[in-house]
Amino acid sequence: MSLRFLFAWLALGLLVAGGCAAGPKVITDFDPSVEFSSFHTFAFSGVTDRGREIQTASDHSPLRGRIKAMIDEQLAARGVRQVGLEDHPDLLVHIFFGVLDEQSVESISRMPGFFGRYAEAYEYHDGGWTPIKTTRVITHEDHEGTLIVDLAQPSKKSLVGRAVIRAILGDNLEENFKLANKGIAEAFKDYPSAK
Repeated sequence: MSLRFLFAWLALGLLVAGGCAAGPKVITDFDPSVEFSSFHTFAFSGVTDRGREIQTASDHSPLRGRIKAMIDEQLAARGVRQVGLEDHPDLLVHIFFGVLDEQSVESISRMPGFFGRYAEAYEYHDGGWTPIKTTRVITHEDHEGTLIVDLAQPSKKSLVGRAVIRAILGDNLEENFKLANKGIAEAFKDYPSAK
């Protein structure tokens, strides 16, 4: 095999692997009739974590606190500052967290391949060893995290915006927070500017 051919396959493999990087999927929707430039203050109205309602005032979770700080940073960059609920904010923010655990099982049947890569089993027949077809069962487990950020206008008691952020979560907490931060930044990139 020529060296050039090997490098071409290696480069193609890296491109494919880079293209498959699992980043957050973000969907946003904002009410086009609402003048978002009139919002100057916001407050977190609640948190729903895996179906359980969390009281905002008594919520001392550092994990949820980091998500709130990311949202606060995005709204502050748009001129909307955080206040308490008692200060009658222009905008209410409610956060929903969820994790869906999915498991899939895959059965792979392979014949022995080039350089014996898949030749894991042999049978002895009539004085010789013969490679046989092997089956391998592989189990995949994914954890899809979903973060929903709802924006509501309290004066009209209506939802004015929603961002849904989904990503496959890994075992590294900091990497998961990087995914969340990237998704929140992407969601608020679409936050309507002044008309």
